[in-house]
Amino acid sequence: MDWQLVLEYLKVLLSVQMVTGIIIVVFLSIYNDEVKALLSRLIKLPGGVELSTPQLEKVKTEKPMTDKVSTEPQSTAPPVPAQDETFKKLYDAERARAYFWEYSYLNYFLVQSTQLVLDYLAGLTAPISVSLYDSLLTTRISEAVERKAILSALERHLLIAIEKDLITVTPKGREYIEWRVQVLGTPAVPKST
Repeated sequence: MDWQLVLEYLKVLLSVQMVTGIIIVVFLSIYNDEVKALLSRLIKLPGGVELSTPQLEKVKTEKPMTDKVSTEPQSTAPPVPAQDETFKKLYDAERARAYFWEYSYLNYFLVQSTQLVLDYLAGLTAPISVSLYDSLLTTRISEAVERKAILSALERHLLIAIEKDLITVTPKGREYIEWRVQVLGTPAVPKST
């Protein structure tokens, strides 16, 4: 047995490149789902091209909502008996915390194209029909299933209302847009004329 040859093989196997490669493979195999989720939110290509997750995939993975979600904006507080000023302050602080976490979840759940559609709908001066929405967004979102998933996600989270084939942005939807602009600095789409 040639020990010199064995030592050369060990030197190659224990080189920095091989050890780093093994660590990367093990890390990716353990944290595969987490890495995919991170990359799906962060991928930006040279030239400003950005890859995004379709809303349809997020709608499929979301659990059904319970009836605990309010149609009213979170800042609209129900009347509280003014028994104690401290109690009222604690109540307002708890409402603000719930408001923050609901809108933070929405910001995570709604993909960028869905947020842009909500901004666009909020910028309109009058309600828009579902068929006109579908026609206008055909050039931006080519798949009809994705356009429907966007409307479904916005309606399920009570950000829009669809009544008699007309889409209107709810007060909660407008408040979510304002929250996104104030807290995250995300610019809203300017109003359409």
